[in-house]
Amino acid sequence: MKTLSIECSSGRGSIAVTDGDRHFFSLEFENPRGRGVEFFAALEEAVCRCDDFEQVLVGTGPGSYNGLRASIAAAWGLAKARGAVLKGIPSVIGYDAPEYFVIGDARAGQWFLAHIRGGALVTPIDLLPPKEATAHLANGIPVFSTSPMLDSACYEAPHARFLARHPNQFGPADPIYLKPPHITKSAA
Repeated sequence: MKTLSIECSSGRGSIAVTDGDRHFFSLEFENPRGRGVEFFAALEEAVCRCDDFEQVLVGTGPGSYNGLRASIAAAWGLAKARGAVLKGIPSVIGYDAPEYFVIGDARAGQWFLAHIRGGALVTPIDLLPPKEATAHLANGIPVFSTSPMLDSACYEAPHARFLARHPNQFGPADPIYLKPPHITKSAA
């Protein structure tokens, strides 16, 4: 099934069109704090270059609140307008390695940690203090980081071209939030 995949959970976003093992093209763009204006230009280019997709797949996080909300909303609208199937997949699945860890800054002194093997989560995504997160890492297993936070990790964003490889991990296009929303109350 020809799939348009969107990944915007970190500071570098991507869009790809694939069909099984066939890779038609992919685009990368800056997506700082999910406020990258390049996302919609890249999405427009992807649709113009390949408008016969049957499925829209979107990375659901964890990651940038703004990036996830914008990409999921765009994926929903695009799928609805085109009559395509809409699916979600955890963004941490978006790396090209048989087994790896992903760490990311979850703010407020916490990191998220995911362990992936064979395109599936080994354990649920954890929210941990940095020392506890690094204690779970294992020698010989690559570590990817969605932001420059750990010297031993490869600083790399998940990529849309790898998401569609794992259809058994597809689910609803709902964002993965690791903690409740922070709402600042009015002083009045």
